[in-house]
Amino acid sequence: MGIYVVDVEAAEWANGEVYGPLGAALDEELTRRGLDPFTPAAATEPEPEPEPDAGGGLLGRFGRRNRPVRPVRPEVPPDRFEEKVNRSYGGLESLCRAQPAAWRCEEALLDWDVLIPVDFHGVIELPVSAELGGDGARVRSAHRTAEAGRRLAGVLGLPDRVPRDGGNLALTGWFADLDAQQAAAHGAGPWLEDLDAAYFTALYLGAAEHALRRGCAIAYC
Repeated sequence: MGIYVVDVEAAEWANGEVYGPLGAALDEELTRRGLDPFTPAAATEPEPEPEPDAGGGLLGRFGRRNRPVRPVRPEVPPDRFEEKVNRSYGGLESLCRAQPAAWRCEEALLDWDVLIPVDFHGVIELPVSAELGGDGARVRSAHRTAEAGRRLAGVLGLPDRVPRDGGNLALTGWFADLDAQQAAAHGAGPWLEDLDAAYFTALYLGAAEHALRRGCAIAYC
């Protein structure tokens, strides 16, 4: 049980009880701003691997809005994005506030309900919710979140080996298994001084990059 950052499948975005109305309202606002409507591309099944022949050889406002705890989610395919929100935001908030105001890290990483792979500045406020029984949704560009995440990753010296989009709960599990000895083996750096801030930096950077790579939305569940 808990809160997760997840990608949103195209079918759910188009027809879901929550995302259907949200998507319609978002497309209307994007069009009003002179941008193309956002419609996630339908997922396609990968081509099966050929059989070898005989000779062959993957701010948020969680904590600011008391989100209800949801049931355990079923297993998701390895090419989907899902990571758990199970740490304190205090370190990330402090880190964001210590950076130049022009970076706008706190807004880009924490002040959203939905990320979309559409390039725009600021926030789109919608009168419809991104969750059942919630308030209006705040939508931001995954481009801006990825940009802020990369800057913080540089400040923290976040090693490349820290998983950002390695599959279902890869980052969650990696940090859960991390101890001092393992951390030292993964490379010293400021990231070790606040693992919560490092975790969320990697999580939101990975989520934004996943959205840009896959052309999908990211939301809380």
